[in-house]
Amino acid sequence: MRWFRDDIETTLTEFFAGRRRGCAGRRLASVRLVEQLLRDCVEAVADELLAPDERILLAAEREFLPDGAAARVGRPALLIDVLPRYLTDDRWRPAQPEERRAQVLAASALVRHLVEVLPPGEHAAGIRAASAAIEEAALRIRSDPRSVR
Repeated sequence: MRWFRDDIETTLTEFFAGRRRGCAGRRLASVRLVEQLLRDCVEAVADELLAPDERILLAAEREFLPDGAAARVGRPALLIDVLPRYLTDDRWRPAQPEERRAQVLAASALVRHLVEVLPPGEHAAGIRAASAAIEEAALRIRSDPRSVR
């Protein structure tokens, strides 16, 4: 049994391929946007979250191919720590209500996916923090008058 994907790049590529399946039009555009925002967030916050030896590897990776370096270096478990920032920082918050819903739905599905593929029990605190951020983001959407369908 394979407990985790090799890196964030592989995890996100496979995960979002499944999210895009069957989507078209605005929904597909929303899924693509939230994927890109998450990838941008990973790149922006990786230095703060990676262990010192992983930061050295990241710096070396950026020397050769900077685009997507953190996703290639980071292990999937890092996503658990990235998700709260992704959902709470305005830099990663989509402008449109349907895009914000797509972001929250994708984050929630990604947490469930990570719980399935990561070793059990090792990331409980991070999973709770990510789940709390998802709930907070969902509450913001529900309380925003522009979000009424």
